[in-house]
Amino acid sequence: MAQLIDITRVVVGTEYLTATVHISDDGPLMTSEDLEGTTRVYNLLPTIIEHACAGDAGMTFKDCMGDTEVAHLLEHVTVELLARSNLTDEVIAGRTWRELAYERTYSIQLPCIDDVLVCGALSSAIWIVTWAFSGGVGAVPDVDATVKGLVQLVETLPIEGGDEPLDSFYEDDAATDEFDDFDSDFDDHDDYDEQNDDEVDRGPSMSQKII
Repeated sequence: MAQLIDITRVVVGTEYLTATVHISDDGPLMTSEDLEGTTRVYNLLPTIIEHACAGDAGMTFKDCMGDTEVAHLLEHVTVELLARSNLTDEVIAGRTWRELAYERTYSIQLPCIDDVLVCGALSSAIWIVTWAFSGGVGAVPDVDATVKGLVQLVETLPIEGGDEPLDSFYEDDAATDEFDDFDSDFDDHDDYDEQNDDEVDRGPSMSQKII
């Protein structure tokens, strides 16, 4: 399965995690360019259309899902996975904007509930969206197993200052298939930074996307 979306930068702040993503040259920028792919995402995550969404047509994601940026769809898929993890009582709100200085590049801002959890959810969302817009070839993503893997990933992380391994996380193959490349996806990025939120240049806002 060809890579549709690449993460080029991740900035972790005190309140938000901001990821910059690049859409491949042969991939759709808008969901309307591949409605079959958009439908595959909906069939996996039907409740995504219930998200409140300010900034596009209407007040819910249902009103714009058929003609919005693929990066915006990615934001909502990530938020849906975070919400299904039930690891926070906070309202999860995301924001997506186009980076005008770079072609086919967008930034997605998410609340930094836990940087590992948010990075894992984003990585899984990219896998889901890539599968959907690559013809639905291969194994259908198991959303429940994906969420279970995210929860296990966070719950089995060693406490700060401790040295407990993550062995228990890898015992459930069904729940962790999507996470085989998790470490390489993020640890290999030279642009993975920890900064204060006020140091992040978020660029021009395309629109406010609140879920």
